[in-house]
Amino acid sequence: MQAADAGCVVLAPSVELATALLDAVERGQRMRGREVWPTPQVHDFGAWLKEQHVRRQLLDASTPRCLADAEERELWRGVVLDLDSSGQFLEPGGAARAARGARRAMYEHAIPLAALRAYGTEESQALTLWIGQFEARCRALNCIGPGELLGALLQPSLDAAEPSAQGVTWIESPLWRPVARRWLERRCGAPLPAETAAQACGANRVRAAHVLRAVSPAAELASIADWARRGLESDASFRAWISIRDLAARRAEVADAFDAALAPRRFSLEESAQAAPYALAGGTPLAEHGPVRAALQLLSVSSGSVPFERFSLLLRSPELQDSPEDASAAARSDTLLRASAPSEAPLGGWIARAHAVARELGPPAALERLSRAAAALGGLHGSHRMSRWLSVWVEAFERGPWSLRQRWSSAEYQSAERFRELLASLALGDQTFGSLGRRAAEGILERAARDTPFQVQTGVPPIWVSSQLTDPWLGYQGLWVTGCDENHWPPPVDPMPLIPPLLQRQYAVAAASADAQLELAEDLQRRWLERAGGCVFSCAEPGEGRSIALSPLLTALAPPPASGQPAAVPQPHWRAQHREAPLLEQLTDEQAPPVEPCERTRGVASLRAQSRCAFRGFAETRLGALVLEQPRPGFNDRERGEILHDALRRIWREVRDSTQLRALLVQPQALAALVRNSASLAVEGQCARRNPGTRWAQRERTRLQGLLERWLQLEGQRRFFQVEQVEEASELAQHAGLEFTVRVDRIDRLEDGGRVVIDYKTGSVYADWRGERPDNPQLPMYGLLHRQGLIAVAYGRVSAAQCAFVVECALDDVFPRKRATKLEGMASFGDLVAAWEQRIERLAREFARGDAAVAPTEFACRSCRLQGLCRVPSTLDALANSWDAPAA
Repeated sequence: MQAADAGCVVLAPSVELATALLDAVERGQRMRGREVWPTPQVHDFGAWLKEQHVRRQLLDASTPRCLADAEERELWRGVVLDLDSSGQFLEPGGAARAARGARRAMYEHAIPLAALRAYGTEESQALTLWIGQFEARCRALNCIGPGELLGALLQPSLDAAEPSAQGVTWIESPLWRPVARRWLERRCGAPLPAETAAQACGANRVRAAHVLRAVSPAAELASIADWARRGLESDASFRAWISIRDLAARRAEVADAFDAALAPRRFSLEESAQAAPYALAGGTPLAEHGPVRAALQLLSVSSGSVPFERFSLLLRSPELQDSPEDASAAARSDTLLRASAPSEAPLGGWIARAHAVARELGPPAALERLSRAAAALGGLHGSHRMSRWLSVWVEAFERGPWSLRQRWSSAEYQSAERFRELLASLALGDQTFGSLGRRAAEGILERAARDTPFQVQTGVPPIWVSSQLTDPWLGYQGLWVTGCDENHWPPPVDPMPLIPPLLQRQYAVAAASADAQLELAEDLQRRWLERAGGCVFSCAEPGEGRSIALSPLLTALAPPPASGQPAAVPQPHWRAQHREAPLLEQLTDEQAPPVEPCERTRGVASLRAQSRCAFRGFAETRLGALVLEQPRPGFNDRERGEILHDALRRIWREVRDSTQLRALLVQPQALAALVRNSASLAVEGQCARRNPGTRWAQRERTRLQGLLERWLQLEGQRRFFQVEQVEEASELAQHAGLEFTVRVDRIDRLEDGGRVVIDYKTGSVYADWRGERPDNPQLPMYGLLHRQGLIAVAYGRVSAAQCAFVVECALDDVFPRKRATKLEGMASFGDLVAAWEQRIERLAREFARGDAAVAPTEFACRSCRLQGLCRVPSTLDALANSWDAPAA
């Protein structure tokens, strides 16, 4: 506070510590009762060095420009890719990151390049070569990397060439690297002393340190969150610092555990302006935040062929919707587009198709915004400087996903502003990147957004969760450190890649030496005990039958005293809401309104769904809760079925009976011509509705010709039959006062006058029409319409796996190698048809009066996608049992 009042610059070794210090100073000013005060000059050391370098550039134009982080990453990546002639790296970006980190470590620890070159190992030789190439490119560009700013501190140059240290102070921390520490000691004097627990908590506060061994990582997180909750409840001024070293990998899991204890209402349906009392440090990739994600999605579909899934995602993205009505209109257009869309198309083609299908309803506002953005992106082609690409892209963003920025939340606005800063830094790299094609420029931007961490600035809340293993410097009421088992505390040896470990130990790189890691652990442990009134050190059992012990460094500490409360149990944040929810009156609503005369059914599909589950019949027919069609490469299953039906319809209109068929089977050329012509016309008819492309059409024709020939060979083995009807006009079946539109695939008349109803199927089939609640009453409905002389119904399975008949038949040998069936125990086929009529009438009455009970048949749920809507009890019961299972 004294340094801030004096206008001094306070330097911290990391952005996280600088943020915490800045918040502490501002909190202190508010505690003094002030409403306005000068902005504290608290900086992390790296950013401060860059500011000093920019000031020198203003005084001396010949000073090399310092590369932005994204520029430096791309320059290293280019070096590795250019020298990786053999393609030995599966991920050149990883090798570039390792080389960049190794070079920075050499600057931080003053490791001379000659010492690296002297080792002669394969890794050191590669690193030496990459460093040479990187420095050569920097000289050609008159640039330096950020790491070289540290290297400049080692030069015995004039004071004017070094950063000005006047009015600068710094804090003590084990994060300081040797070069920076020596320079600060020489130029700025002694560091500011750290805050102690007595200063933070009061001199009379009892200090304690405990150890905890959790039964699982989830239980450890639950204990931490519960400890923080109890601290906040007992003391309004409670502040805690928590170190979770694997925070980056477990970020979602950590947030879930803390939400359960500290912010259970955060994700409720009721909006709450109250911020969560905790924050996770480190941030997430900038590319994962809404406005940035939408902008990158727009760029990714702006050139080349775009799969439907990506266009659909962009059209329905929240950033393009101004209201719920806009979102509904975009969803309707997406639904209509699926029925006729190819699997992929250019962005302009998608927009034109979406306009065409939405002509009756009017194009959604999201589509209009997308059209304006696409127009901006389509005006630039060829190779250009990065700044030129960026200017066009920003215009497209402003017309499209950023046109509704007035609706952004604070977090969205901050992420967009950080993205603008990133764009500005890339625009300065024209000389570095050179002339770029669109794909190359987009790749640079995508990698930069993915590699740039971003954290929303909301101040430092009472509970600060960090991934750093360091001294927090500030005093806290509570401090918790995880991962304190014998394998991770002291931290294991972890030398820097590419630099020989012996060389790292020689220049005091702490992570390269077991002794240095032990010394670091003891030093940090001492600092932690000084910083907080209560410290907890924990570890978690890894599970899978393995056990782990606490670190020997913690053996002198005692386990926490019993609090009289049960141990915290791992639970998702929404479970707390479920537990605290008020008791509601239970109402089982299984009765929908009766079907109105104006309502239309879906033919057989309505009764099929009603038979499998009454709720499914109601939801699919009357609510329209159907699975959306998914455009795919080539023809989908439905389209293939329609093509097959069309081809067989054409064949049986020319071949009217089995005599003509057998005559045709002995004439291979005539048979092939008929099949080829029928298949071609059927495929052409489908392509008129949705054309997947010439290549797919040809593949389908070839596949279909072979399949039809196999099927006709099977049909040729039947007793005499005459084709009486082939997919004529739709017929109306009336049951329980409702009309169901149906279309029978085919009816044959046998030599003795008996009639057979056949329905083609292209997948796996079985006799699914049997029983009081048949899985599919399709054939019975067809049989009721044509019951005169009916002796058999059958599925004709026409598939590459097998061509066969699945039948219900009163006589033997009506179909090849098929005997008479048991007719479900009925005396005759006529009795079976009468039983079918009763079943279908009952299903139709249930549907008509609005029966909608969730009562699926045994296997109905396997083919249903409505479980999230119906909440089928068996699924909920199993899930509830898993929730309430005791912790291991």
